[in-house]
Amino acid sequence: MALGIAVTASILLVVIITNSAGIFYQQSSQIQEGLNINDALAAIRNNVKLASSVAASYTSGSTTYTTSASQLVLKVSSIDSSGNIIANAYDFMVIYTDQKILHYKVFPNSSSFRKSADRIFSNSVDSLSFQYLNSAIPPVEVSPTQAVKIRTTLILKQKNGINTETNTAVSEVNLRND
Repeated sequence: MALGIAVTASILLVVIITNSAGIFYQQSSQIQEGLNINDALAAIRNNVKLASSVAASYTSGSTTYTTSASQLVLKVSSIDSSGNIIANAYDFMVIYTDQKILHYKVFPNSSSFRKSADRIFSNSVDSLSFQYLNSAIPPVEVSPTQAVKIRTTLILKQKNGINTETNTAVSEVNLRND
């Protein structure tokens, strides 16, 4: 009788521990996904705030990046060693997805002290879209090179055990326009 009770209690304990571990994994995954989308969107927002305008395109070597609904090319004033703006000199920042990877690249002007960069903001992107807006209230969609505001929609999709979690974030931010 005592052995039967001990076996039953052991089985229940294993079930409780297994369920708790599964819930912990699921919650941890959701928190990490939330952090990923917030970090990626914050990085895009910060770069848009730095930009003086949206560039139609930028060519680096044999690769041309073109501003579109899914790719953003920003024209940013170059900076000197003290962080001051260099007149009539520009760096370019490109944000785009390739498969499920959100890329961020910086192409500094030769006179700029900004460092070149090739970073990955996220590797679980379902979609990324940009809308280019004017300053009207409510804002109206315009061509990218006429935009003073950019609305970014970022959707991340991650596997969470057997389920797939989807997070959507939208941000609207003004360009510096200096």
